[in-house]
Amino acid sequence: MANEYGKDWRVCIGNAATPTEVFTALGGETGFSFRRSSQEIDLSDKDSGAYGSTSYGQQRITISPSGNLKLPDAAFKLLSDASKASPPEINIQIKKGSVIKFHGRVGIGNFSSEHPQTGAVTFSCDLSNIGAPIVDDLTATGS
Repeated sequence: MANEYGKDWRVCIGNAATPTEVFTALGGETGFSFRRSSQEIDLSDKDSGAYGSTSYGQQRITISPSGNLKLPDAAFKLLSDASKASPPEINIQIKKGSVIKFHGRVGIGNFSSEHPQTGAVTFSCDLSNIGAPIVDDLTATGS
């Protein structure tokens, strides 16, 4: 079985067009992280004895892309503009080639850029799911 390489996966930003939204890859992206987390729920009761019982609650997905700023970049402009909106939300997809691994509406937070005197301008942000995503299948391989 072959390894997966991050260079083959892209974060794509939606343009909110109707009836057919177009998703464009974020230019200059050098990588992203995908984190799924949830809060612990204590299910213990008086009869649990020495061992408690734990489960987990609702899921939160956080996607954090980062990269080198390359202008002009239509996807970066959509992301930047949406980060200043109220509420700061946008539709995104994570794709490997034409295979959609994640598709959903996300809130945009912690948007930042670094501007070193002699280095490349870089950007990063956190994108967190708003409700259940339309597609949530990082193992999808296409048809």
